[in-house]
Amino acid sequence: MVPAGCSSEPRTYPTGGKVVFKDDGSPFIGRVYFEAVKPPHTRSMAITKADGSFSLSTVREGSGSVEGEQVVRVDLDIPDSPDFKNRSKFVKIEFLDFITSPIRVNVEPSNRNHFVIEVERPPR
Repeated sequence: MVPAGCSSEPRTYPTGGKVVFKDDGSPFIGRVYFEAVKPPHTRSMAITKADGSFSLSTVREGSGSVEGEQVVRVDLDIPDSPDFKNRSKFVKIEFLDFITSPIRVNVEPSNRNHFVIEVERPPR
């Protein structure tokens, strides 16, 4: 039995921002994921808009992300080409996985939690 006033949903804080390519500032179109470094490694996700902006959702649309350090990864929506190698032609492979992503942010309860996430293209 859950005591009155308690919830099994994690406490989340509004979290958003913009995902852009580091070389020219153009918007990244696809998905952005945050994963908490501490267990239970709660994940949040958003689909970027045409300008690269996003608002994360964890348990409900726009609910934000849990507090603490987060690893950030991105993914592209490539119709009819869902394999990993095709995606890595558009963004460096390290940004496509939580294990290899170099991007870390800190979500705080008293902060605006607006992040500019910069991803890199693969060498040509």
